[in-house]
Amino acid sequence: MEKYIKQLIKTAQVKPHGVYFLNTKQELKDFYLQDLKKYKTWKAIANIENWLPVDAEFLQDFRKQLNNRKIKTRVLFQKEGLKHEPGNLKYREVKIIPSQYKFKSSVDILPDKLLIMNPELKVLGLVIEIESVLDIFNDIFDFLWATLPPIKK
Repeated sequence: MEKYIKQLIKTAQVKPHGVYFLNTKQELKDFYLQDLKKYKTWKAIANIENWLPVDAEFLQDFRKQLNNRKIKTRVLFQKEGLKHEPGNLKYREVKIIPSQYKFKSSVDILPDKLLIMNPELKVLGLVIEIESVLDIFNDIFDFLWATLPPIKK
């Protein structure tokens, strides 16, 4: 997947229609907060360990904001991410991907856009507002979600 993300970034630099970059931590935070009022759902395939160095406090607060706004949030991540999971968020569900699958980027899938975030790349975030790309990511997410078991409590 990392190979495809790098290709997307290169394409976006040449053909920016429907694609833009987030180059700073503040731009990334603004992206997360700007349209919260309009969303009812939020999907993510997240690498929590890579997000924490960006701003761990913001990440935890943002999760609570999603919950407080009753935004149904579904997240897929690696088991290590559970240690950072805030408890008692009524509108948040998490499933764990098998340990053999490692990824460095996080993908947020919203009804109208997609964010690919990776603090290790020069570009902190890549936002895609292309319907066909959104459809693919939504289908992939939904397929993964349906095939993964619930977390045993």
